[in-house]
Amino acid sequence: MAGVSETRGTVATAAVPPHLGPRAASASVTARPARGEARLDTAEIPSASVARLASYLHVLRALGREGAMIVSSSQLATAASVNPAILRKDLSYIGANGVRGVGYDVARLTARISLALHATGEFRVALAGAGVLARMLMAHTGPGRGFEVVAMFDSDPAEIGRRYSMRRQTYAEARADESIGSGADQTVPDEVVVEPMDDIARVCDVAGVDIAVIATADDTAQAACDAFAGAGVRQMLNMTSVPVRVPDHVVVRPVDIGLELQVLAFDASRATNPAVDAGADERAASAGTSGVGAALR
Repeated sequence: MAGVSETRGTVATAAVPPHLGPRAASASVTARPARGEARLDTAEIPSASVARLASYLHVLRALGREGAMIVSSSQLATAASVNPAILRKDLSYIGANGVRGVGYDVARLTARISLALHATGEFRVALAGAGVLARMLMAHTGPGRGFEVVAMFDSDPAEIGRRYSMRRQTYAEARADESIGSGADQTVPDEVVVEPMDDIARVCDVAGVDIAVIATADDTAQAACDAFAGAGVRQMLNMTSVPVRVPDHVVVRPVDIGLELQVLAFDASRATNPAVDAGADERAASAGTSGVGAALR
């Protein structure tokens, strides 16, 4: 990745936005386990297992809300759409052992995975791009979920100044929010106000943002990335279709929905005409290549 010198935004002469005042005062750059908790050695956990552990945590939290106390490995594996053997292997990385013939204690396993994923605290998230996609991401944040959206940014004058509730939204509610106007009279509880893109560095530095989500137009993705990096944000989720250049100390996870749809379309064509696909792979192999199918799998 391209090397870019790190700079942190300054707020020496900038006023703190009113809606960020209480949050900024308690901002924490990193989440830490509660007193008495021991950190797990998670350095050797494969990335694929980390992703699945996050899926197990999501299922376990849902079970906990429903009052479940015990879950078997087969039940948890089915809910997370994985093989039970894979689930047990993933859980072995964090030292989580169930009781044979009984299963796992839901509360204990939730706590164990939360500790392993450093999800015992609240990470503060900023969204660049206040479209429907970005607002739907807010449904995955909030109290008890490990993430809190503390800032939103957009370059559209019609979006700047709008206020969005942190309460979990349905798709219809997210679409309905498009009709909400801006102004002080539109205040709602636990709101986030959309700020101009030019204020990313200032607001993020004040709010103590840990993670940034880039959901802007492709042509402004790099500028948003640079602003977040300049404010000291070291973890980013890139929802655009273009790669972004970041300093070596910054981690970016790309999520290209168009690419995922293309892979699904390819898999669908394989399912409807496997003979043609097998022939294509055989011809590609004879030509000294792995074939399109292997490249996409």
